[in-house]
Amino acid sequence: MIRWSLLAEFFSLFILGIIFVRYYCYERKVAFTRKRRLFLFCLLTSGASILLNILCVFTLARPDAVPLWVNMALNTVYFLLSAAMCSLFAYFLLILILEHVYSSRCLRSARRVLMALTAAFAALSLATPFTGLLFYFDENGYYQRGPLNQIGYGFLFLELLVLAICFFRNRSSVSTHMVYVMRSLLPFILALSLFQLCYPEILLNGTLSAAAILILFIAFQSHTNDHDSLTGVRSHNNFLTELSLRIAGRQSIQVIMVSLLSLSDINLQHGHAVGDAVLYEAAQYLERFSPQGRAFRPGNTTFALVLPWTSQQQADRDLEAVRCRFQEPWVLGDLVCRSDFCMTDLCCGDQPGSSAEQVLEQLEYALSLAKADRGIVRFDEQVARSLRHKQGLIGTLRRSIQERRFRVWYQPIYNCRGHRFCSAEALLRLMDQEGTIIPPDTIVPLAEETGMIGDLTWLVLDEVCRLLSGGTVPQLKAVTVNLSMQQLLDEDLSHRLLSILDAYALTPDRVKLEITERFLLHDARHARRQLAALKSAGFEIYMDDFGVGYSNLSSVLDYPLDCIKLDRSLIRRLPGDQRSRLMAETLLTLFHRLDKTLIVEGVETAEQAEYLTEQNADMIQGFYYACPMPQEALAEFFRDQDAASEM
Repeated sequence: MIRWSLLAEFFSLFILGIIFVRYYCYERKVAFTRKRRLFLFCLLTSGASILLNILCVFTLARPDAVPLWVNMALNTVYFLLSAAMCSLFAYFLLILILEHVYSSRCLRSARRVLMALTAAFAALSLATPFTGLLFYFDENGYYQRGPLNQIGYGFLFLELLVLAICFFRNRSSVSTHMVYVMRSLLPFILALSLFQLCYPEILLNGTLSAAAILILFIAFQSHTNDHDSLTGVRSHNNFLTELSLRIAGRQSIQVIMVSLLSLSDINLQHGHAVGDAVLYEAAQYLERFSPQGRAFRPGNTTFALVLPWTSQQQADRDLEAVRCRFQEPWVLGDLVCRSDFCMTDLCCGDQPGSSAEQVLEQLEYALSLAKADRGIVRFDEQVARSLRHKQGLIGTLRRSIQERRFRVWYQPIYNCRGHRFCSAEALLRLMDQEGTIIPPDTIVPLAEETGMIGDLTWLVLDEVCRLLSGGTVPQLKAVTVNLSMQQLLDEDLSHRLLSILDAYALTPDRVKLEITERFLLHDARHARRQLAALKSAGFEIYMDDFGVGYSNLSSVLDYPLDCIKLDRSLIRRLPGDQRSRLMAETLLTLFHRLDKTLIVEGVETAEQAEYLTEQNADMIQGFYYACPMPQEALAEFFRDQDAASEM
């Protein structure tokens, strides 16, 4: 009689029990997808197989107490269950290998092979009670191995071969997790099977299944690593992985991206719980949109849906279906919510050279265009050209910073009380390869978006200090410099500014610092602390673009501002428009009473300049007096002023 060791089986059963408890307690609230359902089946059949194996060992050791037909039936069922378990594991691994492959040809072929192998082994198992091929019982009722007892390992090796073929045929579309699983699991199973063949008295069948379950659980059932905790759909990193694998496999896909634009309004009106519920409902709709579709949450209020691309007509229908659903309200019990949204989609196929990062950049760019119109922008050739132009500008911007190719131009500011020019505003200028000036309203937003605005502003400040200390324009008493948001958020800003001025032997009164109200609205507490530090260091603070956006009088009252620059939009209709005159006269009177210096920007006509001078404007800046000019022209401009005053 064979004596088997059950120590490994009991230990394997303990491991499976821990995994089952972990899965039941922490994973049961997760959507029960096909992958999770198959994993649960593998877990349960493994546990059942080990329990049945232990039971068979106990009954086989007691032939006098257990009827022969019971032992025959139990062992037959065990062989059938083992075959089913191996095939179930193989099918689960196939699903994981091919989950990023839209074509089902390989899966169908492999599934047919697995079914044939399982059916053949099942037939052999059912015939064994009559043939004794797998096992039989001697005249004393003791279990004996049949001539084909080890053929189960042959079936296992054939199934592993099927897995290996599918893996290598679709290697480019196999996820990193699955690569690690295949590299560790298959050699482990082969080694353990060979060990079992060499030492048949040590039962390791349960160890095989427990090890497979453990490796798969660690690699794939850690839900919080790759799924969004609020909505249950896949996260940003998983989205990039999906794109990478689809692109690597040369698969044609359509990616639809949707962004909810008014979620903050829902949070304010109904509370964050309702806003979270809207996000959950939107995510679940996209997750259930198509059996082959996958939903992701790459951003806070942004979702992505990846679908197989079969035709442009189907892509149009899918986009329209998503648009129609997001136009409808979200019904949350008795509450009905609507949210503005914007959308984009992108179709890509087997074009070589693209990457997940490039596709994501294209989607985000198209979505940014859609946000401006609160509509739909499809990534077509026109949008692609626009993106390439933007990328070219970013490259030019980056090279220009490295090579210091930027020029600082200056626009003189007329002092109405002294009747002369004594200061100027520093303005950034950049030329492309053809020598054409790139508009500042193109450079500055792009520099802010890419984080290069801080480097640009320090370059401007350095050039300004070089001009002021060089003595080439002695009549220039001060220059105003625009500070970027990135600089203003620096806690050490005042010390860094003073160190630059010290290097050029300049005092803080020579450089005036311009800020916008956007900085004041960003963080009021930090703004007060930062402006107080700059004031204590001796700098004067100018508020730029008053009258644009959120500009209001509370900013003037709450912060230590020395000078207010009225935006050109406030004086455009002067002096003919009565309401514009009333606005200008009111602001000039008010700010003077608040002891603030006032600079009026955008003055382009003699009538405007004469009217503002009569209304006691402190300084005037605009094309009527002087256009922005390079340093050489600025020196000549001030020499001409001196020559005119001497005449």
